[in-house]
Amino acid sequence: MKRSIWFALFWALFLGVMSVRAAELPPMNDAEKERIRLIVKEAIREYAANLNDKQGRDGGAKAIVQGILNGNRNFVRTHGPSYFKPFLDRQSPRATVVTCSDSRIQDQALDASPDGDLFMVRNIGNQIATAEGSVEFGVRHLQTPLLLVVGHVACDAIKAASGDYSQESAPIRRELDMIQIPKGDPGLGSVKLNVNHQVRDAMNKFEKEVLSGRLTVVGAVYDFKNEMKLGQGRLNLINVNGETDPAQIAKLDLMREDASHKTAVRALPRYRSAVRKAPAKAAASEEEPAQTGKKAASH
Repeated sequence: MKRSIWFALFWALFLGVMSVRAAELPPMNDAEKERIRLIVKEAIREYAANLNDKQGRDGGAKAIVQGILNGNRNFVRTHGPSYFKPFLDRQSPRATVVTCSDSRIQDQALDASPDGDLFMVRNIGNQIATAEGSVEFGVRHLQTPLLLVVGHVACDAIKAASGDYSQESAPIRRELDMIQIPKGDPGLGSVKLNVNHQVRDAMNKFEKEVLSGRLTVVGAVYDFKNEMKLGQGRLNLINVNGETDPAQIAKLDLMREDASHKTAVRALPRYRSAVRKAPAKAAASEEEPAQTGKKAASH
């Protein structure tokens, strides 16, 4: 029998004996109760630490942690000090991004180099109201000129909110309650509707910033299934400051891509490769062009 099972049986027996003896012993004071509680808590913690081989998928927590650490080691190997220099002491992201917690939606789909570039806010259903403080910090403290709300196809939060979620825990129910979509419609229409509602909520909250031109609020749908027939993995803008007509959105200056932008995007991978190979002093001298290239590479 495994050590962890013996361990569990021992503590179950110990707690059983203690409960019987408790009727025979004088009442304990609060300090004694707390001491026993801490002993039991530590024993349970040690027991739980030995269960990782039974947790989750793909070999359990140990295998997952090792995979994450290996990924981080690879990141460290391929990113030298010059990569971190622009954001060592402060952050100045270009955009506050509110997106879903869904594991299929990741930064690299929005920005080839998101470090120091995107102030990410994630929650179920890409909501403004359930992450209001974080969104406000990005817009008003970090003063990002763009607030981007990203919904996505096949959203589990939308599926849940469109059905009966009464059996979910209270915290999950509270978040799903904020998603205002029709019951029985878990599809793309509800995904878009939710994005439009979030843009509306953001414009109400940040009305002064929007009217002054300091903030643009954009709603988009990330389509990794190509449900919108515009390309698999594409980010499709569906709302710009409340404008939802695709024809009108297409006419906006925001959507125009000039020649200098395309040139910068093509040159960016070569530039970053050169920076990684250059000596530290050379990389430092090129820091300003790197930032210019990074700005040009935004979508």
